[in-house]
This record gives sequence, C-alpha cells and structure tokens, in this order.
Amino acid sequence: MFNYLFTFGIAFLGSLLVTPLVRRFAFQFNIIDHPDEHRKLHSGSIPLCGGIAVAIGMSFSLLLFILLSNFWQEWSFQNYRFHISFIVAFAGILLLGIADDKFGLRGRQKAIGQIVIAGVLIFSGLVIEKIQVFGWNIDMGIMTIPFTLFWLLGAINALNLLDGIDGLASSVGIVISIALAFMALMTNHPVDAIIALALAGSLSGFLIYNYPPAKIFLGDAGSMLIGLVIGILAIRSSTKGPATLVMIAPTAILAIPVFDVTMAIIRRKLTGRSIYTTDRGHLHHCLERRGYSNKKTLFTINICCILTASAALASVHYNNEYLAIGGVVIVLGTMVLSRSFGHSECSLLIRRVFRITQSLIPIPKYKMQSTAPMTTRFGGNHEWEELWTTLTEYAERFDLYSVQLNITLPVLREEYHATWARRTNGNHESSWESQIPLLFEKMSVGRLQITGGIQDDSICNSMGELIEGLAPFEIHIQELLGELLNNQQSNKPDLIKSKHHKQPVETSVSV
Repeated sequence: MFNYLFTFGIAFLGSLLVTPLVRRFAFQFNIIDHPDEHRKLHSGSIPLCGGIAVAIGMSFSLLLFILLSNFWQEWSFQNYRFHISFIVAFAGILLLGIADDKFGLRGRQKAIGQIVIAGVLIFSGLVIEKIQVFGWNIDMGIMTIPFTLFWLLGAINALNLLDGIDGLASSVGIVISIALAFMALMTNHPVDAIIALALAGSLSGFLIYNYPPAKIFLGDAGSMLIGLVIGILAIRSSTKGPATLVMIAPTAILAIPVFDVTMAIIRRKLTGRSIYTTDRGHLHHCLERRGYSNKKTLFTINICCILTASAALASVHYNNEYLAIGGVVIVLGTMVLSRSFGHSECSLLIRRVFRITQSLIPIPKYKMQSTAPMTTRFGGNHEWEELWTTLTEYAERFDLYSVQLNITLPVLREEYHATWARRTNGNHESSWESQIPLLFEKMSVGRLQITGGIQDDSICNSMGELIEGLAPFEIHIQELLGELLNNQQSNKPDLIKSKHHKQPVETSVSV
C-alpha cells in the first residue's frame, strides 16, 4: 500500500511544483489560447501546454519508483520492449500536442501523428488478439491490429474532445485513472496500477491550477497524453490470459467520454459536417445551456463517471458483466431521456435510419414525392422554422433533390439543423451539388448545401435562376440574424454593432 500512496504523492507534488514554471514557459513562447467570441468564449488569454506539467510530475514519480524498487527494475528488464515503446509513445504524443497547441495542426495531421504513435505501441506487442464478452472469447484474427488501433485512437480523442471547460479533462482523468488502478489490482497487474496512480497524482496536482477559473489549460498536449495512457492501461489492466481483453469493464469505465465522442461523430456526420469540425454540442456545453455553472457541470459529469466506473469495478469484483452494463445503461439512459445530452443525436440517428430504410423501397416514377423534412435543434430556442419554410418552398419550386441547412452560432448557443429530400429513382448523371457558407459581418453562421439536376441544356441559365431564387432566403436570414443579435446586444455588446444589422449577408457559392 505504501508504494501506491508514495507514487501518487510524489506525482502530485511534482506536478504542483512544476506547473507554475510551465505556465511561464507557455507565456514566453506564446503558446496561448485566446478567446475568439465565436467558439472560444473564455475570458482573457490562458496559457496552454499544461500537459507538460502532467508529464513531468508523472515521469518524476515513476523514475523515482524505478530507482527505489527492485521489483520495478526486474519488470522493466523483462518487459523492455513495452517499456521502450511506452516512453517513445509518451514523448511522441506530448510533442504532437505541443505542436498543435503552438501551431494549430489540422485534424488529419493530428490523426496521422496519433496513428504513428499507436503503431509504435502495437509493434511492441500491445495488441488485442481476443476479446471476452459474457464469457465468450472472440478471436479478432486479421482485425487484431485495426481493433487495437481503433481502441487507442478512440481513447486519445475521447479525452481530447471532452476537454472543453476548466478542469473537466483533468478531473475526469483522475476518476478514470483511479478506477483503472483499482481494476489493475483486482486483476493482478500491480505495475499498471502504479502507472495509473502516477497519472492520477500528477493530474491532481495540476487540477489546483486548472480548477475554475483556470490559470492554465491542459491543451492537446495534456488531453491527448491522458487519453493515450488511459487507453494503454485499459488494455493492460483488463487483460485476461494472452492478449485477451475483457471488454465490458474497461468500456464501462470510459463510458462517459466514449458516449460524448460517439454523439459528436453522429451529430457532425448526419448534419453533413466533417468529424474534425468543432462545435458546442458536447456534454458540458449541453449542461451549461441548462443553466449549470462551470463547477456544477464538473460535479455532474464526474459523478456520472464515478457511477459508471463503480459499476465496472463491481462487475470485476463479482465477475458479473451485467452489473457494468446496467450501470452504464442507467446513467446514459437518464441523460438521453431527460434530454440533458444525446437526445437530439439519437433522435436524428433513428430518423435517418428510417429514411434510409424507406429509400430502399422501390417506388413507381409517378409516385415520386418529397420526404418529410427533418429538423433537429442541438441548442438554443430561436425560431428558425420560418427560414426553413422559405428554403423548402424554394426546393419545391426548382425541383431540387435535397436541401440541408446548418445554423451554428456558438456565441449565442444556437445550433439548428434541417434536411429536405425528394424521393427519386431517376438517373442522377446530370446532378450537381453546391455548398454555400453563410457569413454575417465576416462571422460564420452556418452552411447551406443543395443538390439538384440540370433542367435544360443551358447550365448557366439553370444556375442563374437557382441563385436568383435564393434572394428571399438571403433577405430572411438577414432579418432573423439582425433580430437575434439585437436581442443579445446587452449580453454581447461588442459582438456586432447595431448599425451593421441591415447589411446584406455575404455568401460564396461553389458549384
């Protein structure tokens, strides 16, 4: 017991003492997160790269433990391949995160770096060859490497996407790493328990500076580092037999971050956006829209993590996986049914599946018709329906194939999505697609996507009529935005000046 408390305490002190130095480093090299009055709404400029402090605190604790423990030295010698790959991956994800914090890497660039780093671990032998679910062993076969890669990337990005408000990723990381430490001890993996407690201790020391109002952010250097270590420990601490992952318990421990990232993917893909697109539809954003303060949001999410982690540990202790599943279903089901989080995404997914199923049914040409429009509100309460009616009338008038509207105003917590499509079974060789970014005073407010077909031999005439037909929509969205922003003027006085409200919306069309 002393070894575990020692590891946690040293990591805590190391991170606590080094964080102010890392904060100065971030200011000196201008690794700063500035508010943009659009997506980043925090007040003032906050230094990033808090992950460096977490990494130093954790590394110092583990290094000291290695020097003082014969057991760890023997284990390191016997498992040198994993030991070396862990150090390389640890340093690699930290450097990748620092580069992103400093230069703002694109989503694909980060993904490539994450794949390379995960590949280092897989090459060292960290693979999931079998998974065990309800006592059944499933041999992964040729899916061994892809599944392991998927697991590690999922863990990295789940914690990365969850890092949206002061102290959230740090506190959730503490809960998950402590849960993994207990699970590692239950499954006789003491070394993994030590690593988990070193991470928990280092995060605890950092949280003192990251607790709202934060003096420093984890940045991608920190959130991706936490995700990588947790992903590794989730595999190792739940391994039963040679490379066999007992699937339910570690998944339950990670249930809240995984559910958040799953809803983000559904939300973005089904609304026609890239999965790398940022938005304000995450769990913490939804709780904030319900009036929760930063601290109350932290408390609520961490309680949910504690409940799912407790259910997972109970399932390991009693060797009953239904306990873990039951705990996760209760927590996530409560979120969805209470409309706290995930209700809009699940509803959109169900309707999309129904529409796809409906489209597979062949229909006679004379029965071609428009399917019922789908509208989903991810945030806010402004009336966008009249604007949407203008668009559907436009689509019917010009016999378009589909229209999709995304309104995204994070600064006003408004997010609205709507789609309309015509059921057809004709030849779409002459079809076209156009994406129109909607800008208001150089501020992005959404995107309009239209698909249709050329109705005559003159492409210029057809497209000219289509663009001209959008004029009522342009006028309508100008009026709505003017009204909405004017109503918010008292809360956001510098967002946009009232004298600009009557200027036309800037649009650009790509056909």
